[in-house]
Amino acid sequence: MMIPACRLADLPRGEAFRLDVDPPVSVFHTDDGEVFAIDDTCTHQDASLADGWLE
Repeated sequence: MMIPACRLADLPRGEAFRLDVDPPVSVFHTDDGEVFAIDDTCTHQDASLADGWLE
């Protein structure tokens, strides 16, 4: 199933967006122009990965 998150033009390179679905998803637009979507749940603490950075 595909769930629209946002327009790519609305997510600058190097930024992240939290999609409030169940479970929450983080969408990352890398500095290289790639786009990744991962589970937004931090495994170490109760925090949103979209609020941090991903290497």
